[in-house]
Formats: sequence, structure tokens, C-alpha cells
Amino acid sequence: MFVKNYAKSIVYGGMDGIITTFAVVAGSVGGNLGLAAIIVLGFSNLFADGFSMAVGDYLSSTTEKNTSSKHALKNALATFLSFNLFGLIPLLSYLLLNQWPVLQDRTFALACLLVSVALVLLGLVKAVITEESRMKEILRTLSVGLAAALFAYYVGQFLGRLV
Repeated sequence: MFVKNYAKSIVYGGMDGIITTFAVVAGSVGGNLGLAAIIVLGFSNLFADGFSMAVGDYLSSTTEKNTSSKHALKNALATFLSFNLFGLIPLLSYLLLNQWPVLQDRTFALACLLVSVALVLLGLVKAVITEESRMKEILRTLSVGLAAALFAYYVGQFLGRLV
């Protein structure tokens, strides 16, 4: 089964995709950088960091003695796809929801909600794959993700005031 064979790459890529992309969004919002900066920085991060994560996964997988180059490439692809799929979620609210004037003042709150749902789903996937407690994995994934987002928001807000 594909998911079990590449569980580490899928969970690692997905978690990092959500957190780093949402950190860019949250930091941009905290710093009052505007919609254009959120979209440009968000997508730049999404593709560049996704590629970087995939290369890192490939190189680290090839350091294991029993891992073939083909398997390492599949790990890298799983990381890249998972990173980009989950990392797109924080940007969706700015791409779709921000187009309606009634939602423009609530776009960040909706992004937080979408990210929370994505973190819950990723925690659930992790629990199913590892056969661990669903509640434990969901709460762990959600708390780590939201803590990173809060940190990025306040750093962006602090730096936005300095600049």
C-alpha cells in the first residue's frame, strides 16, 4: 500500500507544507504586508520549500544502506506532493475567499479554520497509519501547527512595526 510505504514522507511533507506556508501567511498578515505579498511569498515558499524538502528527503533516503535510488525518488515525490497539497490549504482562502467583499475582513480567520481542519486531518491520517491514538495524534498535530502559526504571526507583527 502506497500510504504505508511512504507514511513518513507524506506526514513530514504535509506537516511542513501546512506549517511553513501558513507561517508565511500569518507573518505577512501580522506585518500588514497585504494580499499581493501573501500570494507571492506564499507560492514562492510553497514551490521552493516543497522542492527543497523533496531533495532533502531523496538525499537522506539514499544514506540508508537498504534504500534503492528508485525508492528514494518515490520518497521525494511523496514529500513534494504532500508538501504542496497540504501547503496549498493556507493559500486557498486568499485565492478564493478573498474575492468576495463580505469575506475580505475575515480571510485570515477562515485561513486559520482551514489550516486547523487540515491539521486535524493530517493528525488523523498519521494516527491511522501508525495505529496510535487518534485523539492524541490529532491534538499533537493541531497544537504544534497552531503554535508555529501564532509564533509566525507575532514575529511578523513585531517586525512589521519595526519596519
